[in-house]
Amino acid sequence: MKTLMTVIGTRPEIIKMSPLVPLFDVRFRHLLIHSGQHYSPNMDAVFFDELKLRRPDAVLACGGLPPAEQVGMLMQRLEPLLQLHKPDAVVVHGDTNTTLGAALTAAKHKADGMCLIHVEAGCRSHNPRQTEEVNRLVVDRLSDLMFVPTEADADNLRAEGIASGRWRVTGNTVVDSCRRTAALVDDLELLARRRLSHAGYVLATLHRQETVDERGRLAEVVRALEAIAAKCPVMIPLHPRTVKNMAEFGLAFQSPGIRVIDPVGYLEMIGLMKNARFCVTDSGGMQEEAAVLRVPALVIREETEYMHYVRAGALKLTGTDFNAILTAAQPWLDSLEDYARIQKLAIDFPKDCSLVIADAIEEFLD
Repeated sequence: MKTLMTVIGTRPEIIKMSPLVPLFDVRFRHLLIHSGQHYSPNMDAVFFDELKLRRPDAVLACGGLPPAEQVGMLMQRLEPLLQLHKPDAVVVHGDTNTTLGAALTAAKHKADGMCLIHVEAGCRSHNPRQTEEVNRLVVDRLSDLMFVPTEADADNLRAEGIASGRWRVTGNTVVDSCRRTAALVDDLELLARRRLSHAGYVLATLHRQETVDERGRLAEVVRALEAIAAKCPVMIPLHPRTVKNMAEFGLAFQSPGIRVIDPVGYLEMIGLMKNARFCVTDSGGMQEEAAVLRVPALVIREETEYMHYVRAGALKLTGTDFNAILTAAQPWLDSLEDYARIQKLAIDFPKDCSLVIADAIEEFLD
């Protein structure tokens, strides 16, 4: 039996790899390693519990550090595990510091026959200043086998000269995870507990470095959310990074229409998203989850890896400018007509993506 090592470390990785981990446990001698990049209970442990995901075989405790230090520490702490277990392949996901650190460490063992496998490869924002974009570019260059969500992502790899034999278009595991979780949500209980009504509130999340680390940008977003809340209540599970920066910048939500809550588990987040009139987000994962759930979303970024959803009409790309956000939100605030249209959008999502990926890895390593 081949040995597989999966390295994850953040909320999106835990969620998107959750359908794959049980399959890997059955088909391989499988080691699950947690970098500790997200380490608070409501950003980490709760997702393992709700997704019925087994505990990691090792936790590297690399959270709370600047990016370069975090990547360096992860490499130092992962290296002994690679030397001890000698996996046939290391599996990473997406575009985080965990992904980059694990990929760099595994790549040092290519001469020993160790392979690097990248799930959710090929995604590009085409913004070279974005940390995640740098991570994606490096990891895809190093990977021996890549699983690509869409043909548009495959086009990115083709344009970069990456041979077609190294990647396969499979869809995204977040679709499997999101659909399964959405079916578990007790909508009536959730809405009653949070004192909300279906399509009667806006759900907002903001946490990315380029959104919240610069005062001017963050102030524009805060102001826009205040304006939206004047017309429709806004629920905000506020990320610790955003809490910290708002305090440092002297920013605060003043509108009685804004309800700030602590970060919530995946089950509740999907429930809140599923029942919202629309979402406002800078999250990569939430863009795709909103599309799966057919809930409109404003993407407060200058670019997105999910332009196919923008073209389909499920997402609107606004950046962080106050006027752009409010202009895009206005039709969704004034009427439920567009909400109803998006609920009926025909967007094709590949089925059983996790099974396809597990089969392909088994074949690749055979």
